[in-house]
Amino acid sequence: MTSFKKRSIYIAFFVSLALLCFAAAPSENISEQTQDVVPKIEITAAGKTYTYVDEHVQPSDFTVQEEIDARRINAPLSEKIELVDLCLSRGADHKRALSVCFPRLIRVVDGIAAKMYVQPKNAEVKCRGGSIKIEKEHNGVMLDESKLYASIYCCFKFSGGGSVTAYPKTVVPEVTADNLKPYTAFRGAYTTDYTMSIPARAHNVTLALEKIDGAMILPGETLSFNKTVGARTEKNGFKSAKIIVDGKYTDGVGGGVCQASTAVYNAALVAGLSCAANAHSICPAYCPPGLDAMISSVSDLLVTNPTTHPVYITVKAMGGKATVSVYGEKKEFDVVPESVTEKTLPFVTEEITDNELKYFDGEYKTGDRRLVSPGKDGISSSTYLNYYRNGKIVRRDLVRQNEYKMLPQVIAIAP
Repeated sequence: MTSFKKRSIYIAFFVSLALLCFAAAPSENISEQTQDVVPKIEITAAGKTYTYVDEHVQPSDFTVQEEIDARRINAPLSEKIELVDLCLSRGADHKRALSVCFPRLIRVVDGIAAKMYVQPKNAEVKCRGGSIKIEKEHNGVMLDESKLYASIYCCFKFSGGGSVTAYPKTVVPEVTADNLKPYTAFRGAYTTDYTMSIPARAHNVTLALEKIDGAMILPGETLSFNKTVGARTEKNGFKSAKIIVDGKYTDGVGGGVCQASTAVYNAALVAGLSCAANAHSICPAYCPPGLDAMISSVSDLLVTNPTTHPVYITVKAMGGKATVSVYGEKKEFDVVPESVTEKTLPFVTEEITDNELKYFDGEYKTGDRRLVSPGKDGISSSTYLNYYRNGKIVRRDLVRQNEYKMLPQVIAIAP
């Protein structure tokens, strides 16, 4: 719509309003003090004084002149008050009624309102370092426009102007601590132990969990472990340690992060969240079969919040142990994971002659034997989630079936 058309519609509205108002206007006795007076209002707000003078508005063209005439913007105060009174009688509030005849007054009051406004602060849930707390809300402040416009109207009507005070009113936040408290219940936790890890690996576990600490998952949304923790690179703070690749242990940056993702996975399971995770090629030692969460550039741990309120994840790491805790609305069931080993493939022993002396240094004798890597059985496992209510099991769901490779025991023999 062109600006000309918009202005025409706007003018037509006020012309119709004016004609309607004056056609039915009751004859009221306007105070003689308001005759031929230039309205002036001094508004005191927060220790400052703002002055409004109802000065003559010079039209820029005939369409503006029509609008000014229709709204009685340049009319004597007594005529303006008649139109305001009629607008009030037809259901308009003081602001809308005054805006017809005093358009620049609205700008002055809007400026005062903007300076007086203090935004309210909602209560917030804060979870870090293994604890959760609610930061209380703070009330805001805004101009009590209704009271101010009513005061201005009375000054115009009975005195032709004067002084008024702008009063503030409290703005209550939408979210209070009482609103949030029912939705910060403890839902579940899982503790992982990496006290036997080398320093580089322990660093990686701790660093990954630090990046998870404080995470919030909104209702229906999904947390990606990879996106939250970021790339396992030296630039991102990770160090080199053993990782599992194609059924073998090898050195790689970020070794140990899978223990962190496994801790998050198990905490999410007992908290009743929906999870998608992949298993390692061989079963790690830090969790039962079927309860690991393997992380790589192409494998992620996804945790979805199926509840109607946010859930919060917090981590407390100390002394080689880390506890991942989940909070949110009270859960319906107690969830207990169950790992069942269906079949075991015992590891075999492989002996190699160490002709390059990779595993022998110092004194040794021909035929000496040294353990290069311990063996690990292959495992077929099924993983269930058991749901309890009041101590009684009500449901048992199969969630995963995994095949872990056998890892041979390797022994080196001195040449």
